Amino acid sequence: MGSRSRRRKTRRQRQRGGAQDTPPPPHCQCSENCTRPVKRGDTFCQYHMQHGCPIISKRTKAEPNYNPDKYNQDQAIRHSHNCHAYAMDFIDPQKVRKCREQNVCQFPQPGFMAGHPGFKGQAGKTCGDVLARTMSDIPRAYATNFIQPCEPGFSKIAVVVDEENDFHYYRQDSNGWWSHKPGARHVTNKDATGARIWRPDLASRYYPRETPNDSGLNYASFCSYMCVPRDGSIKIGGRRRTVKQKH
Repeated sequence: MGSRSRRRKTRRQRQRGGAQDTPPPPHCQCSENCTRPVKRGDTFCQYHMQHGCPIISKRTKAEPNYNPDKYNQDQAIRHSHNCHAYAMDFIDPQKVRKCREQNVCQFPQPGFMAGHPGFKGQAGKTCGDVLARTMSDIPRAYATNFIQPCEPGFSKIAVVVDEENDFHYYRQDSNGWWSHKPGARHVTNKDATGARIWRPDLASRYYPRETPNDSGLNYASFCSYMCVPRDGSIKIGGRRRTVKQKH
């Protein structure tokens, strides 16, 4: 989640009625062509759980390790770094210090380093806008697909949007699975149904308001897989979202 704004039903959602309040059934994350039923919380259908999934996202050995404690344990890091920062494997010491010492925690935002305006007042977040911002910040980044390996020294991220409300990023880890960091919340390798993420484009991405802590966000639009450099050259910034730590 790029921001943690409270979700309000837009005119478009009100026109849709209750359809948006019912999550779609989970999809087998092995293939978009698999139509076998999947139990909530399972990554694959029963067939692909038993026989394995032959469709894999090829790695380059540049993928970051899945180490959720790096972002979860320190509250100042967790509250000042969002999905964008996590996908880039980026921690800004200045943001951490400001969050810890001044209790003002600001998320990095795509496009900020390249001079794009903030999202404030913008009607929605589109795939084209978020991808353009990402590539402006990281000129060496480029689009790819789930299967094709990145160039040496690069690894994959994925970009999705809830066009009415928010953007979100995932990253592939060295174990081949995917993980993400929803806003100021904890890093996780689970999707909206609690299933481990094998393919973000097929994972469940709708978080209905079933409890007060649920965001209500529906990242229905899958934008693209991308390859980003993992040589330490990524620098991102932003002041769009400010949150106060809860002690």
